[in-house]
Amino acid sequence: MQAKRNTAERPKVKIGTILDKGIVDRLKERAAREGKAISSLIEDAVLKSESEGTLAREMRLKAMDQLFSIRFNVSNEDWKTIMEEDYYEQ
Repeated sequence: MQAKRNTAERPKVKIGTILDKGIVDRLKERAAREGKAISSLIEDAVLKSESEGTLAREMRLKAMDQLFSIRFNVSNEDWKTIMEEDYYEQ
């Protein structure tokens, strides 16, 4: 999933940061290969990371909702037996 953005209308801010030389070299190579600015690659990576993080969180929440919405037909006695079993003695 690629993040949609319109950076032409957004103001730019110059920042200074320190990165591993190997990462900078990889950024330069990729920027040249793709005909993009390094800042554009970084923006894309941040936006993609944010959207994937949001999607993953939403998927986890949906899975939890589905799991906890199921009623388990286990009697109290069976539940107690299960909980008292020692897993490592199996």
